Amino acid sequence: MKEESKCVTCDEICEYVEKEVKPGDTVRLSLGRCYIPGKVITNSDGIIQLQVEGETIRGLTSIDLEKSKDFIIEVEHECKDKRCTLEAKED
Repeated sequence: MKEESKCVTCDEICEYVEKEVKPGDTVRLSLGRCYIPGKVITNSDGIIQLQVEGETIRGLTSIDLEKSKDFIIEVEHECKDKRCTLEAKED
């Protein structure tokens, strides 16, 4: 599996998620003090719907990354052939 790691702005993370994350992919979001791992169900205009796979919290949730971008610390995106980790930096 190809692995890639980048340090980018929160706007670039939102753009990446909108364009590259597809249903069936796995994402792991670090937003503020929250860690949210899950399988992507839908991705429409940067609003991703996840089947959360946490130990204490499970279920379906929707996250608008554009509205949450001030809290993005890191996004890890895993699909069939690659894993990309995007670490947020100051704008």
